[in-house]
Amino acid sequence: MKVEIRGEPHEEAAVTLVRTSCELRKVVGMVEDLEHVVGEAIARSGQAGADQMLELQKLDHIQQKILGVADFLEALSRSMPSDWRVDALSASRCVLLAELGAKLGDAEAAKRAPAAAAAESCELF
Repeated sequence: MKVEIRGEPHEEAAVTLVRTSCELRKVVGMVEDLEHVVGEAIARSGQAGADQMLELQKLDHIQQKILGVADFLEALSRSMPSDWRVDALSASRCVLLAELGAKLGDAEAAKRAPAAAAAESCELF
């Protein structure tokens, strides 16, 4: 049984999961960049001990975990019935980063966004 409420933005849940997975993969790219910069800083400091290298490996572990979640969401989306609908726009309003919320909540906003992670802006506080 398919129930739709007219006037409310609902999309296939699978589409939302794939879009979320794409955003997570962009975050992995940002973590990779950070790992490189921190690694360079540690190497140039001349004090790269075992403790610092173990800490640096945590960034790699974070990347692996984020990729694991992204893969999980994509796998779920492939097996999800097409009549399962979600209101991603309303759900995205709880996301504090405005640009990320817009991308998660609206498929069209995600398509209009710049492809390069470097072009993304951040909110400073």
